[in-house]
Amino acid sequence: MGLVPIGKVVKAIGLEGRVGVAGTDGALDRLTHVGLRQPGQDPVQWKVVDARPQGRVWALLLEGVADRDAAEALVGSQVLAEREDLGEAGEGLHYWADLEGLPVVTLAGEEVGRVEELFVTGGVDVLVVRGPGGEKLIPLAPYVKVDLEARRVVVDAPPGLLDDVGQRKGGSQSERKQP
Repeated sequence: MGLVPIGKVVKAIGLEGRVGVAGTDGALDRLTHVGLRQPGQDPVQWKVVDARPQGRVWALLLEGVADRDAAEALVGSQVLAEREDLGEAGEGLHYWADLEGLPVVTLAGEEVGRVEELFVTGGVDVLVVRGPGGEKLIPLAPYVKVDLEARRVVVDAPPGLLDDVGQRKGGSQSERKQP
């Protein structure tokens, strides 16, 4: 499968050159190498010297990144890894690479679209889904079930999140008969 996105460098940590990686819940401590891709450039491979969780991010020490200035130069880089090096994400966790391109449907089976992007918010990550009704932002909340075996994402959306999905075929809410 090759390199897949697993997070983003969001800050420099400390004086020794650690970078803070958000958007991943694990696996970084198992990796010996990561790729970093800055916007508009090809990925560059880095050897991971140390990786440890630090609050809501992972603190990575990369060979050749010797100080805070060097770490700050990497902020904004996408973090990539070989998919086969990642293993399983763990119970209730998913790698972005496993979600990208999956169809998204409502509990009733109505098509919402396909997962195109992921916003890492620092709180609840948000799926960017594009489909017949345009772009939808769907938080990875308890009402979202990722079914990797069936290769789809099922959303039991709260009122207001996907109101227009069922309306494409049946008209607007005001045109429907109320029970």
